[in-house]
Amino acid sequence: MKKMIVLTNKYPNKYEKNTLVFVQQLIWEFANQNIDVTVIVPSPINIRPKLLKLPLYAEEKTDSGKIIKIYRPKYIGYGQSYILGFNPAKITTRNFTNSIMKLIIKKNIEFDVIYSHFITPAGIAAARLGKYFNKPSFMAHGEATTMTIDHFGKENVSEELQNLSGIIAVSTDNKNMLQHYLSLSNVNIEVFPNGFNSNRFHPKDKEEARKLFNLPKNKFIISFVGSFDHRKGIKRLEQAVEQLDDVYFIAAGRGKLKPQSKKCLFYGQVSHEQLPYFYSASDVFVLPTLNEGSCNAIIEAIACGIPVISSDRSYNNDILDDSYSIKINPESVNEIKDAIIYVKNNKNRFDDFTTNTNNYSHQFDISTRAKKIINYIDERTNAYENKS
Repeated sequence: MKKMIVLTNKYPNKYEKNTLVFVQQLIWEFANQNIDVTVIVPSPINIRPKLLKLPLYAEEKTDSGKIIKIYRPKYIGYGQSYILGFNPAKITTRNFTNSIMKLIIKKNIEFDVIYSHFITPAGIAAARLGKYFNKPSFMAHGEATTMTIDHFGKENVSEELQNLSGIIAVSTDNKNMLQHYLSLSNVNIEVFPNGFNSNRFHPKDKEEARKLFNLPKNKFIISFVGSFDHRKGIKRLEQAVEQLDDVYFIAAGRGKLKPQSKKCLFYGQVSHEQLPYFYSASDVFVLPTLNEGSCNAIIEAIACGIPVISSDRSYNNDILDDSYSIKINPESVNEIKDAIIYVKNNKNRFDDFTTNTNNYSHQFDISTRAKKIINYIDERTNAYENKS
């Protein structure tokens, strides 16, 4: 494989700098490993009209100086959720797919494979376009729930995805869901947990990090990164901290359930560039999340040498190890509280956690992940060509 088209419904831009940055980071690694990458991001101008101001074509450079080509064809989208009892997911996906097809033909874009992120609309578009252009197509699946599948129609999604040459699942949980819920036993699925950019995410000086966010030097501080909603558990964390003496927390994200506690020393959006300092400013990362694909925030915290407290659910099995994390029932405020107390009061164990995050973090390096995915795509492409 030399030339890859990447399909995604969102990509960082000057108006949405933090959107799907983890997708951008992986694409950069593909390019850094000498893959000619063209990103196609159809923009629903009726839903996000400010995207009209973005040019059809742009380029960006990776940290290694490789060029990424980006096309943003415009289309009319209607979202994926029900409107007055009608779900427009199929219409949105059709328009999304057609805008890509027209662009590829008009601009004569050459490619060896199609790679896409998420089931709808990009994954289904990849399956359709792979069949149309007689090229191998792939989808990365990291959704935490079956919502988009159910909106499009379970049987319809299953039928569409049969045309894929392979699926990259971010967790064993994701793989099992696709195989059993969608009955995709005939489609090859491999697990590649999400990764982090080691050039950006690594331990920073704690004193410097706390100064950046105007935090006290000697307090025990918890970090939280995620949307402020019930699923991620910001309020469960807040309730746990409220019951503890001399424990504080900081929260990066946005949403309706904003922290109200006086023990919250900071909350709000944090740029991707500042996130390593945000993690490093804390003593422990806590995320009592109810479901995930493969949580980028957990992996980033590990990369920054921060011990983790998170959910004892199967979606975390691929990324959490007892040597650097404590697993809790994410619905139990008491278990969250007890885990925080344990880390705070056991200095030797805390030091072990920190050492072990540094020892284990290399396995989630995004460069390693990109190599594995490229090798997987090459293997599946060979099988596709032999079959043809």
